Amino acid sequence: MITLTIFLHLLGLLGLLGLTAASPVTRGAEPKYPKTRTSKGFMLVVNVTDPSRDFKPSIQNNYVTSIHLGPGLALVGVWEERGRIFYQNGTEEEQRDNRTTIITDSGTPLIPSGLKLKPDADSKTLSTARLDFDYGTRGVQLSPDDEPYSFVIPETFIACNESLLYYPEEYYVTIKHASSTRNADGSTNHNIPKHCAPVRLIPECIKLNKLPKGSYANHEYAIDSRCYKDVSKIEWGPEY
Repeated sequence: MITLTIFLHLLGLLGLLGLTAASPVTRGAEPKYPKTRTSKGFMLVVNVTDPSRDFKPSIQNNYVTSIHLGPGLALVGVWEERGRIFYQNGTEEEQRDNRTTIITDSGTPLIPSGLKLKPDADSKTLSTARLDFDYGTRGVQLSPDDEPYSFVIPETFIACNESLLYYPEEYYVTIKHASSTRNADGSTNHNIPKHCAPVRLIPECIKLNKLPKGSYANHEYAIDSRCYKDVSKIEWGPEY
């Protein structure tokens, strides 16, 4: 004989089974990535990956530019208006081996100024980004096609608010690179100084300029690169 308690328990189980059968199987949503385009030329836009460390005024969606130090010498800086035009340079083999470089043309006549990382003399983990007269550091390039996002690698790039020896009375936001290290407990130390913010440098498509006669720069090996139409319109929310 089924008691009232057992009957109610069985009724509840049947109800749960009915709900389960009626509910569709929920699968993880497919990630949504911003659409990329292809262009030989691009500007680099700052995306602050930790908003709590952004500056005031914010540098989010500002552009990468150069800070002149002398003939053929410049630091990489951040500016709120339109920045410099860059392109990736390399052969097909160098592209496959991730050994391309990022270059901007500067000076009169135009010369190639490559994006390079120069280790800081007083640090084991920090390097300063520069745009000097050469072809730049190989492997400092846009992420490969199998990476869903397009951005400058290797990480982590940082934006730092600091005075410069060349302009001691002024503060500038410059771009540096911080190498991560492992702590004794196995955790990661990103080695980002207090006056700096972690950033990604995102390519925004723009037509690569034509070279005037007499230029020392050469676009023969400029690569078609993945970039975005308008980086400021990308919603860097959870859906991405």
